Amino acid sequence: MRRRLLASSAVLAALVLAPASARADVGGFIPAEPIDGPAEAIHGVDLDVARDGTGAVVYVKSVGGVGHVFASRLQGGAWQPPEQLDAGLAASSQAVVAAGDGGKLAVAFVSGGSLFAMVKPAADQPYTPPQLVSSPAINPSIDLSINDVAYLSFTNPAGGGGGDVVVARKDRKATAFGVVPTALDIDPAAPAGLDTGRSKVAVAADGVALVVWGESGQVFARRVFERTVSAAPQPVSVPAAGPFPGSTADVPDVDVQDDSSFAWVVFRQVFLDAPGGHSRALARRLVGSQFDPPVAVDGLGGFPSPDSVGPPRVDISGRGDGYAASASSVAPFGAVLKDKIFNAGVPLGAGVAGAALPVAATDENGDGLVAWQSSDQTIHARAYTAVRASRAVQAPQPEVALSAPAAGLSDAADGLEASADRAGDIAVAFVLGAPGAQGVFVGSFDRAPGAFRPSSGTSFRNAAANPLKWSQSFELWGPLTYSVEVDGRIVGTTTGTSLAVPAVPDGVHRWRVIATDRRGQVTATSRRILRQDATPPRARVTVSGTRRRGQAVKVSVRPTDANPAGRPASGVGRVQIAWGDGSRTSARRGTHRYRRGGKLTLRVSVRDRADNVVVVRRAITIR
Repeated sequence: MRRRLLASSAVLAALVLAPASARADVGGFIPAEPIDGPAEAIHGVDLDVARDGTGAVVYVKSVGGVGHVFASRLQGGAWQPPEQLDAGLAASSQAVVAAGDGGKLAVAFVSGGSLFAMVKPAADQPYTPPQLVSSPAINPSIDLSINDVAYLSFTNPAGGGGGDVVVARKDRKATAFGVVPTALDIDPAAPAGLDTGRSKVAVAADGVALVVWGESGQVFARRVFERTVSAAPQPVSVPAAGPFPGSTADVPDVDVQDDSSFAWVVFRQVFLDAPGGHSRALARRLVGSQFDPPVAVDGLGGFPSPDSVGPPRVDISGRGDGYAASASSVAPFGAVLKDKIFNAGVPLGAGVAGAALPVAATDENGDGLVAWQSSDQTIHARAYTAVRASRAVQAPQPEVALSAPAAGLSDAADGLEASADRAGDIAVAFVLGAPGAQGVFVGSFDRAPGAFRPSSGTSFRNAAANPLKWSQSFELWGPLTYSVEVDGRIVGTTTGTSLAVPAVPDGVHRWRVIATDRRGQVTATSRRILRQDATPPRARVTVSGTRRRGQAVKVSVRPTDANPAGRPASGVGRVQIAWGDGSRTSARRGTHRYRRGGKLTLRVSVRDRADNVVVVRRAITIR
């Protein structure tokens, strides 16, 4: 289905007045919302959103001059009050978070030179106490699979050559991490995982992780199977691009599909196409145990390059669609991964010189966005809409500002992250404000309620006694309100998927249901015919025959269902005669012989096809 994105939400009144053929837009950008602050200083913002729309943003906030880790959870589309996670510990830094369905969270941070991890098993369960994972440790990265297996990569600065890349694993349903004993380094005597070579980890649905890192000026990748590292680490950076020798490579980023056989790694590498060379943003696809040839995902064209790039980022769905983000000294770029091919990046707007630091996010349908720090030090974004039935590469949609200068200037170096759920809701977290008055903010793209339809048929009904029904609209970020419209007028609202509608006049009408989310965005069903008949039928009852035991008593019923106002009616349905002694006859005429005498009440019920009923009673005495 083709989706359109708007910078502002539709309103219910506008939809009500729209022509019958109008459809609701399916999403809108939400400007920056404050999460925490103002504070002395905030940095190291990290963000993750699970496929079910839950998640968290973590960051380090200065409290009394000391940095501490705080987290704000995303629940029902709303950001919850921040919670401090490192109470009782020394000054903390480098907080990272990974989110799983059901409110699961895995958080890691460095405090006092040691690496700690915490787990929140579910939204309604508390965080586990901080677990000491390793000491000393720096530069953590964490990821959580859809099946609750987590990996935590980090650098041990006391390792060989001044730094070893190490990984720890949390098993499914467990709450503690266990360090894999084998370091990932290619050369144990060389420094690894330091500075711009810090490691990144991604975990597939099958629980296999892929770790990338910088070592000796190059980028490497290695899989981890449970608590065993692959015996075949792979070089990711390349020796040359055509005639131009490759030089140093760094700042790798990685993401995997649900099937761990497929992953994408992006990185920056210098090529000597001019004195001093230029850096480029490259991507390589891991298929099985081998990397495909590299492709450039920046927007600098071919070689020689006119400029250099900053750190690239990548985000792909479980199916293998996604986006890469990079930036030159003046402009951010977005590159589309479609049909297993990464296309060249296209410029998205103006960026802060050398510090646009763009990030990418994608949902499970291949829609996504790239966000960056614009030249005016505000956060901007451009969305992408994937059309799976088309082979055409989607272009970025119009640029939208997620923050305004009045809210404070951004500093993406303090943190700029984006993440999406499976439905296309995307959160973008960043820091705004001057030192001494900084705050954490989240802008977002909020998908409008999903398409749904009426389920009640078009036969005659009494909508007061037989409620109108519809399917549920898909929405991950918060509750929905359904408004029932009859002939262009709202006649009732509910949070359920059915509604009894009183005071609808008999006759033929048109009705639909409008779903409204917590942002005021709306999606409507198509209009459907409502044939309303709330008027009970009428019946003339004649009783004849000898009213003695054993003799035939006859009843004749003459029902009608004509509407007094001449409107269409549903027609007579079922007629039943209850003889008063437990016997019943379903017909308009009946004969009955009573075995006992006494006073009885003969009861005739006439039901029309809209389920309205009239009951006529006759008292008889059988001698």
